Amino acid sequence: MLLDSNIIIYAAQPENGKLRQFIAEHEPVVSALSYVDSVTCPTK
Repeated sequence: MLLDSNIIIYAAQPENGKLRQFIAEHEPVVSALSYVDSVTCPTK
């Protein structure tokens, strides 16, 4: 299972133990490459 970084951040919160358990049971992987979100990245 490939996860978005926002899901990983959300799962790190103490109240999201069930999400962490779900992730652990489904063999998570991490992408080595990423891209800059041009909508939220300042251009100046």
